[in-house]
Amino acid sequence: MARLPLLPTAAIAHDGLRELHRRTGDEMFATYGHSPQAFGRFLDFYRPLKYGGVLPFALKELVRLRIAGLNDCQR
Repeated sequence: MARLPLLPTAAIAHDGLRELHRRTGDEMFATYGHSPQAFGRFLDFYRPLKYGGVLPFALKELVRLRIAGLNDCQR
């Protein structure tokens, strides 16, 4: 599985992603800094899955954590 290096805040070219990373420190923004266009499309896909649907939010979070563990995510 490919692993992208996290960009330092100053290296994120997209103003919005750079500001989000600076404010939150969330590594997701440092990763999507490699492809800001993908980030916008990801949000269009992800928000309805995370906040909508019939499953409780807590259960969705447990599933996300399990998937991360199965994929040997380090963070």
